[in-house]
Amino acid sequence: MYDDYDINFHFPVKPLESDRVRLVPFHPKLHGESFFEASFPFPEIWNWVGFGPYASSTDFIAWLETRVRSDRDIVLYAVFNKAGDSAGGDQLAGVIGLLNTSTANLCTEVGFVFTLPPFQRTHVTTHGVGLLLAWCFDELKLRRVQWQTNAENEKSWRAAEKIGFTKEGVIRWQRTLPPGKTHGAVLPGKDDPKPEWGGRHTALLAICWDDWEDGVKAKVAERMARR
Repeated sequence: MYDDYDINFHFPVKPLESDRVRLVPFHPKLHGESFFEASFPFPEIWNWVGFGPYASSTDFIAWLETRVRSDRDIVLYAVFNKAGDSAGGDQLAGVIGLLNTSTANLCTEVGFVFTLPPFQRTHVTTHGVGLLLAWCFDELKLRRVQWQTNAENEKSWRAAEKIGFTKEGVIRWQRTLPPGKTHGAVLPGKDDPKPEWGGRHTALLAICWDDWEDGVKAKVAERMARR
């Protein structure tokens, strides 16, 4: 199924599944247009990131090819809600991934968490993140999984805290934001070399292997079991 798409990640990539959500390695040809069509009515999902929205599926897939496909530090998953529609089929609910992965340091980061609005405030994000955490800690034996978001994006870092991440601090002026990206942007100084580009203060959260073993694993399992 994935023979024509080389997922050049640090670890062998496989589908992940709970009783309510299925994660499938994201294939641009299989999932790119479907995600674009499902997300197009909701351009606000791109508000807090430094890229998107995209005018066409061609533009979106081109971004996938250049930004994600060639980067060994990133793996993307298509997220499917197994509750199904009236015809019984799984529903594309979003995208999630791992990035900034370092095998030398046994760490990675949950990112690209784009849950489509019809599935927000449901079980989808919790199950998607929970599946990745279990894979990272129980199978890959990583020591640290982090979460980064705009410090002004309280919805994001609060969601991470509810899952079990601990807020470690705020990294000031960590990123630039291109013109037009104003959500949570901080203004540069008068002598800044990129005066038209905003800045971003980033909230940093993490779960480490000892947190996982000392209660976070049980907390995630409990949250995933809720109905």
